[in-house]
Amino acid sequence: MKKKIKILIELTLDRLPENLKHRVSLFFNGLKHVLGKGYRRFGFFSFWIRVCDFIVVRTNGDKFIEFELTNICNAQCVFCPYPDMLRTDKKFMNMNDEILAKSISKINEFKSALISFTPTTGDTLLHPEWDKYISSVLEQKGIAKATIFTNAIKLDEENADKFIQLLKKDEKGKMSQLYFSFGGLDVNTYKSLYKVDRFDMVKENINHFLSLLKRERMSVGIHIHVKLLKNQVFDPILAKTLLNKNNYPFVYFSHSSFYFSNDGYKRNAIIDYYPDEQPVKEYACSYLNKTRFAADGGVWADGCVISEMPGDSSLKLGNVDDERSVIEKERTRIIDDWEKRQVIPKPCQGCTVYRCRKGESR
Repeated sequence: MKKKIKILIELTLDRLPENLKHRVSLFFNGLKHVLGKGYRRFGFFSFWIRVCDFIVVRTNGDKFIEFELTNICNAQCVFCPYPDMLRTDKKFMNMNDEILAKSISKINEFKSALISFTPTTGDTLLHPEWDKYISSVLEQKGIAKATIFTNAIKLDEENADKFIQLLKKDEKGKMSQLYFSFGGLDVNTYKSLYKVDRFDMVKENINHFLSLLKRERMSVGIHIHVKLLKNQVFDPILAKTLLNKNNYPFVYFSHSSFYFSNDGYKRNAIIDYYPDEQPVKEYACSYLNKTRFAADGGVWADGCVISEMPGDSSLKLGNVDDERSVIEKERTRIIDDWEKRQVIPKPCQGCTVYRCRKGESR
């Protein structure tokens, strides 16, 4: 019965119009913040906090902003274009203070924005001042909600402490959800997928961080996404045993048995890929409504992990020095080229992340 209720709620939330979905997300994020204060004294609030987490993550919508503090990574995942990008003339760098200030100025033009500190390639914790930069963004009145996705390789004791201080400083509870990517549930799978030997270290990093959250009576949603090889089956009991030894109550596991790709993506034989279920795409993808502020100051119509392909900039909208109207004009051109002339950007050709934007307003 519990599972059926969850499915029903998911289906209902998925059918909400974008604007209503956004308001629902903000409401339950605010409610969770209030309940979180009570949780520090009364444990029974945990159930309702989990309900809020369930709703918040399913109402993020398609128009949020991805904020790239760095495009440098400490892994070379087989499901990511990063290893191929290393062989191009792309500039790998950390965002600097000047680009941060200009990016924040642009972000303030987006009303009640959701910020995801998730690079298309790279890991946020590699930026030497990641906590300072994130704090600067969270201080903006126009930012309503934020999250981060990391492989947790750099979530050592120093960065775990920085995270706790960042969350304490976040007095309005804007950053209520954190996402960790983890390669399988054994050493060999991790090495096969991420091409680095960090299984035990990341496992300990995550458990240590969860122990700090539990000690501080914080109610941050921790989403651990486990990547799998071809033909592997996810074991939720083993995942909990390995990655939540302290029984922190707000941990949510998910897993990938299939991966996204497009026509230009180099596929790997050790993993399975989603099929292209809509080979004829008359309407543009709704993810083109998302915006990425890149570490080098570029501004992109960003939709997925494969939205920037090696040597291709067809989804680039401009840079932080451009007026918002110029950026949106380029977004409109990309969408019009797709829908009126069937000129589809290279990363979107055969893309299996595709979500039809038919009926959506820009």
